[in-house]
Amino acid sequence: MATAMIEADAVMGGAVSDLLAKTGLKPQDVDILVTNCSIFCPTPSLASMLINKFKFRQDVQAYNLGGMGCSIGVVAVGLVRDLLQAHPNANLLFVPAEVTTYCFYPGRHKDLMVANAIFRMGGAASYFSNRPAARRIAKYALEHSVRVHTGQADEAYRCINWGPDPDGVNGVYLGKDVPQQAGKMLEAVIKAITPKIMTWSQWLQAASIVFQRKTLGWKDTPYFVPDYTACCDHFALHAGGYAVLKGIMAGMNLPVSAVMPSFAALRDYGNTSSSTTWYTMAYLESQGLVKRNHRVMQVGAGGGMKGGVNVWRALRDLSDVHPAWRHCAGKPYVEADLPRRIYETPEEERTALARQAAIKAGPTRAARQAARASGQAAKKQISMSAAVQHESELESKDLGVAAL
Repeated sequence: MATAMIEADAVMGGAVSDLLAKTGLKPQDVDILVTNCSIFCPTPSLASMLINKFKFRQDVQAYNLGGMGCSIGVVAVGLVRDLLQAHPNANLLFVPAEVTTYCFYPGRHKDLMVANAIFRMGGAASYFSNRPAARRIAKYALEHSVRVHTGQADEAYRCINWGPDPDGVNGVYLGKDVPQQAGKMLEAVIKAITPKIMTWSQWLQAASIVFQRKTLGWKDTPYFVPDYTACCDHFALHAGGYAVLKGIMAGMNLPVSAVMPSFAALRDYGNTSSSTTWYTMAYLESQGLVKRNHRVMQVGAGGGMKGGVNVWRALRDLSDVHPAWRHCAGKPYVEADLPRRIYETPEEERTALARQAAIKAGPTRAARQAARASGQAAKKQISMSAAVQHESELESKDLGVAAL
């Protein structure tokens, strides 16, 4: 625990120090503090550690969230929103992080060793405010925030947990059904956000498909699947691993360019738990990709299973180079920079591109003909859960354990 506290101080304290220096915010200006770390939950809390380190005010409202896994970096934004709605004219500091020293597994059971291989320490600090004066420095406005929890099912509830192995050694257990349960949860949360972000033309397309299938009897008309790249300009997906990212990519029919920022975070930093999506958003800003009025979709997934989606609208052009991405600022990664290709075979790539083209074409006769010509490959969307499970099964054959 002593060395874990050193890590927490370095990660969380470093992120807060950078934010205060960058924004000019003073510790005395912070009204609400929300911290998070899933496994490491000391007493006094990590929020108390930061209060002591930075000397926040005596009346600061401090909350520490524990045991909520990788999703909380996204899900907690709903709590942040609610706190600010309840406290007008307030400043809130949110610090999601993961401290890996405490959850390192020195045992011999393979299912618990996976965490050692994929989790890495990481953290972020974000400044939220509902003060009118803060708008001049604000980067984003929150448009939508939704969350789901599938822990009602025993399989979802038990697939990830922290505790002792049969030898009594504590570690993070990742069951082989993690990708399957993550896929089901992701499918539910994407369905929840989709109606909120669809364009008017997409609503018209959906109505046209209903008319064609039910009134005209055109059963070969593809079911409506929105082109998510028309709904949002950028995507910050939870960088849990190759299988999860490829599954989300297939389930949402996203092009390689849309998921490259998330793969970049995975490549350079691994799975930093609740802070992964914030690393991805920092990458987008460091590369100067976010322009005024662009929408950014932030997708989180974590044990329990639970997940959330936040949709942000940029209030100005953003070209902030974050410390984590100074080494590649202005030089965006391409697929060749990744450890291996996203599409393993030319056939896999052709099928994905055909499906993406059919979705962009919309509910037209040409789209129906394209669906037939491609052997129905572009006709119906691959479900999120099926896509994530398919990708994980391919990888776990080699690993013998859950592939993330």
